Order: sequence, then C-alpha cells, then structure tokens
Amino acid sequence: MKHNITLTILGCFFSFSCLMAHSIDSDSLTLKEFIEKNYPKAEKIEKGISYHFEEKGTGSLPKVGEYVMVEFEGKRLDGTVFDKSEEDPFVFQLGYRQVIKGWDKALAFFPVGSKVKLFLAPEMAYHKAGAGKLVPPNTPVMFDIKILKVLDEAAYDEYMMALEEKERERYHQKIKEQFLQDKKDIHEYCMKNKIKSKRTRSGVSYEVKKKGTGAYPKIGDEVSVQYKGFLVNGDLFEENSEKEPFLFIVGQRRVIEGLDEAIVYFNKGAEGTIIIPSKLAYGPMAIEEEGVNIPAHSILIFEIKMLDIKTPNASTNSSDKEKKKK
Repeated sequence: MKHNITLTILGCFFSFSCLMAHSIDSDSLTLKEFIEKNYPKAEKIEKGISYHFEEKGTGSLPKVGEYVMVEFEGKRLDGTVFDKSEEDPFVFQLGYRQVIKGWDKALAFFPVGSKVKLFLAPEMAYHKAGAGKLVPPNTPVMFDIKILKVLDEAAYDEYMMALEEKERERYHQKIKEQFLQDKKDIHEYCMKNKIKSKRTRSGVSYEVKKKGTGAYPKIGDEVSVQYKGFLVNGDLFEENSEKEPFLFIVGQRRVIEGLDEAIVYFNKGAEGTIIIPSKLAYGPMAIEEEGVNIPAHSILIFEIKMLDIKTPNASTNSSDKEKKKK
C-alpha cells in the first residue's frame, strides 16, 4: 500500500514540535494575504487553519476514531504539487495523530461528499522541519481534498483486506510485464554480444563457453565459483578472484534464485555466462551497499568459472558402506 509520506511520517513530529508555541511568521502572513486575495470567503477554524468549500457534501461529519477516506492534492501557494493520492484513496484514523495537525483538526468540519480547499500555516503543517525538498521549512501549504467516505473499524478492516489483494494483483502484473521486457532485453543483449544462450523454463539464459570435467553439481553440493557481475549496460557491479572464491550450497537459496538454478549446468572447470531476469534476481529492490550498486528491476549478467564442487559427507558415506560390508 502506498503511504503518503508528507501526511503520515511527518505527523511524528507533533509529539514534540506542537508543544512549542510558534508565532505566525512571514510565511503565515503570506498565507493570510493569499487567502484574502484568492478566497475572501474562506472560513477560519482556528489560528493557522482556514478552508473554502468548493462543494459542501450532505453526508455525515467524520468523528474522532473513525477512518476517513479522501482523495487529495497538496500544494505550495505557488502551485507546486508536493504530494497527492494516486491509484487508491488515502485513509487515516481521525484524531490519532496519523496525519499532520491541520488535517486532524480540520477534517471533522467537512461532511462526506465535500470538495474543499484547506489552507494551513506552517505550525499546522510541517513546522520548521519542512517536508523533503518540495516543502521548505516554515512553508504555508494548501490542500484540495474530497471526502469520499467515513469508515468504522469493521469497514476499515474489510477495505484494507480488499486493498491488499488489489495491490498483490498489481504487483504480480507489474512483475509479469517486467519479465516480458527482460526477455526482450536479454535476447537483444545476447544478439549484440554473440552469446549462443540456452534458456531454462523459468527464464534464466546461460552459455557454457568452455566445458569442464566430471559430474555436475546437485542440490546439497558445495560449489566454489569465480565470477564477474555486470548490468546490461556493461557496468561491473561486483567480482571476486580465484584466490577468494565464492562458496555456496546449491539449492539452499543462499544466492539469488537465477544463479542457484543455472549453476547446475557448469561442472568443474567450466566457464560461461549466466543471464538472470530481474524477477529471479532482486526484482523491484535496488541494492546499494559496500560498493555494489544495482538499480531496481535489473537484469544481471554473470561471467563465471566453476572452480570446484564438493559433495558433503562423501567420505563419511563411503566409510559407512565399507563398515557394512565387513
């Protein structure tokens, strides 16, 4: 579910910031002048909070403890949009400091069905902290708000369950669309780089450029690998050396899914390329740590060399068999 950062997270400042008295500074005076010039019939709730009905609803008034469902757009007085509801309405519990102070105080005055402009001085919005780059400290703001519904606890729980299901469907659809794009990009990458790849059922592509010797790794075997990892644009994001091999147990999901799947096509001494679509790598998650920089939805290309393959307890198993013969 999308959380509206400027409305919710910054509400945490209230427990401390709102204990401090703020005089109306020049920004608030600018807000007063703005209202007098553009919305002279705007009504005042209290110091720092004014509103103007564009359309007054006929539904019930939200009460403290109820959940209010709204569509909104937050702007600075110059018209710069800094936050808005998107695919789904924004829902919050009135009076529980889940939103900025001006919202908690004002929305109890707006009946369901209302379209209203809400004007807030800095002390009723984002204070001296501001809200990111788009809302500087001590900035007056305004909101276009449409009050859609008021929900009780049971209706809220039902709505959230339906919303979570909808978002799961959206997520899977986006993954599906990204996978189709990845397949296209992988095909183009292989053509451009003259890679004669094979593709597994799940979508990982691989090419063994130099064959190795002996058995291929199985689930439970420990493999020792030298590798270089690239993005499709050629950027190297990580590598190791033969002196410091990368070790992992096949099939235990200690590495990304695509690598765990394709490594079984490389026996000892084999060299080649593994190309992994984003859904079998890090998907929508971006990786930025210890010098590794992998953007979200990245296809990963690994040039690998299989250094060694070890089957755990192989010696123990053989000695057990000898004892049984005796």
